Amino acid sequence: MSQLEESIQGIVSTVWQSVLGIEVEPEESVAAFSHHDGDASAAHTYAGVVQISGAWDGAVTVQCSAHAARQAAQIMFGLADENVSLSDLQDALGELTNMTGGNIKALLPETCYLGLPVVVEGADYRFRLPGSAPVRRSTFKAGDELIVVTLLERA
Repeated sequence: MSQLEESIQGIVSTVWQSVLGIEVEPEESVAAFSHHDGDASAAHTYAGVVQISGAWDGAVTVQCSAHAARQAAQIMFGLADENVSLSDLQDALGELTNMTGGNIKALLPETCYLGLPVVVEGADYRFRLPGSAPVRRSTFKAGDELIVVTLLERA
């Protein structure tokens, strides 16, 4: 395992544990969310994206199921399930993405700047950062939920 992979695993574990009290474990296999498995509830995902620019140029994405995003919002904002709004889901995942991206930024050459997080959601979407390619994709399990963190670098 590379030092970058180890560092990303530590960052994701620390962020989810410290902010949400949720243990996340690295998954051996690198997974992606399936958008064509016939289960609409499993196909609906959220992805937080934060760009990093400066001495290094790219982005960090944090993707999870709608259920995991809802659970994060409930814990982060102390809400009952029925009181979680779409903006709560987006804010919670945006903040988790911002914290993950900020910690990953600290591993990169100086000086880098972190953009504002953006959250996308849906059952069939594609995210593309023009001129970039995935450097590292790490998959985690939080209970039964998958979390996929991808580091993209612009060429």
